[in-house]
Amino acid sequence: MPRRAWSIIIITALIGVGFAAFTAHLLYQKEQEAIRKELHKDVNNAAMALAREVNLGLELLYAVKNHFDAGHRLNARNFQPLTSGVLKRHPSFKSIEWADIVMHHQRRHYTQGMTAAQPDRTSFNIVELNDQSQLVTASRRDMYFPLRFTSGNNQSDAVMGYDLGSTPITRQALKTSFNTGVPVATPATTMERAYGDVRGFLLIMPILVDPEQLAGDDTQDLRGFLVAVIDVETLVNLAIKTVINDGINYTLIDTTDPNHRQVLHTHRVELAQMKDSLAQQPAEPILFAGREWELVGYPTVSYMQQRQSWVPMWTFLIGSGIFFVICYLLYRLQARAYSVQVQVEQKTHALKDANSRLESMTKCDGLTGLYNRTQFEQALEREIQRAVRDEAPLSLMLVEIQHLSNYNSQYGRVAGDQLIRQVAKAIDEMLKRPGDLVCRYTGSQFIAILPRTEGASRLGEECVTAVKRLQIPFEDEPESRVAVFVGGVTVTKQKEMTASRLCAYGEIGLTRAKTDIDKGWHWMVVS
Repeated sequence: MPRRAWSIIIITALIGVGFAAFTAHLLYQKEQEAIRKELHKDVNNAAMALAREVNLGLELLYAVKNHFDAGHRLNARNFQPLTSGVLKRHPSFKSIEWADIVMHHQRRHYTQGMTAAQPDRTSFNIVELNDQSQLVTASRRDMYFPLRFTSGNNQSDAVMGYDLGSTPITRQALKTSFNTGVPVATPATTMERAYGDVRGFLLIMPILVDPEQLAGDDTQDLRGFLVAVIDVETLVNLAIKTVINDGINYTLIDTTDPNHRQVLHTHRVELAQMKDSLAQQPAEPILFAGREWELVGYPTVSYMQQRQSWVPMWTFLIGSGIFFVICYLLYRLQARAYSVQVQVEQKTHALKDANSRLESMTKCDGLTGLYNRTQFEQALEREIQRAVRDEAPLSLMLVEIQHLSNYNSQYGRVAGDQLIRQVAKAIDEMLKRPGDLVCRYTGSQFIAILPRTEGASRLGEECVTAVKRLQIPFEDEPESRVAVFVGGVTVTKQKEMTASRLCAYGEIGLTRAKTDIDKGWHWMVVS
């Protein structure tokens, strides 16, 4: 088909497909924007639910604080009933604990007093966890924060007297809460308790002697600390599972320290995640008790598939189909004329191939594939003219297979033809320069034109060695293998450069090579 006709058809098809693709893309972008808004809304709703759950825990802890601020006596009998109701209301609270503050000089009197107050139990001591997670006597510190009462799952004598200030993180949180008078939450970590390890955080609230004080200036102003052990996984599941869509993966991150973002909880519905701009939708930050949390949602494949329609795809396919029908009609109008043109071109191409093969047959030797003697003579004339013009040396190398007629008589004509092809290939591969030309000269002779070749005498020896390396057996030869004679000439005097002289010099070199059977080669330099 003519190029102009194809151009019209292709342009029409491209315009049609482009228009259909543009329309489908607009529809797809609208759908993506709607999905993005819905995803952001779902993640924000989940974050708001989590914030409500955290604030509810704070309110419950404040209720306990107000009870003690009202002057109620602090003992195990009124601590347990009050805090057990909070634990039932808020399942993420694993336990609520009371921690005293004890200075080092008060430690002995404090432990003696606690032991006397509990005559039915073993002696009271301030303890901490060692590297093997065993409770041992607390090491010396200026200030201790031993547990005095516990409730919930942590009601065990084993943790009584455990120093919450034995770790730097909790110790700093306790001091900050006392100095500011407000609740302080610790970073999430794995905490060891009597009922097992808990992946959570401590919510610490100071109880002051004077409730009207905003903060304490002295340890005497402090009655103690309310400490809630909160399980992060339970808190997140309780707040989010009933709110967030099942097709959304989410991750809760503690971003209080921008340089150290801590992953608190990860929920994965599906392993596969989207890789486009919808892959991450952060919600508004959750702020409480000195911490800042961020909830990040990731849509799953099923979430996207449920909300994506086939409208953009059908729009593209139908629009493209209409324009393809138009292009097909244009194609059919040109088909007949094009088929005739193709047939003519095929016949023309076949004729050119036949002419090319015929030309190759006239230029090349049918047995070896090298140029024949006619092409050699034409190439030699061109190289002589170039050498004279450029004042450059020119070399000629003549190679003859030794006793080829005896080889044919002994091994047959077919083996002799195979020998000629092998020798021709070895000579052609030895001469690696692009300008070198190897031709079939006579039945047993080859000739090579070597333009701009100085110090070419080494080629004679290399050629003899290359043929011997073939290891073609020949019993009548001295070394019982096929060998060649090589005669060469290098002419540096441009006036001496004629085709007949070069060939004559080559013949002379070959004749002298035959007299030197040990070497098998001879090279002449005419200058």
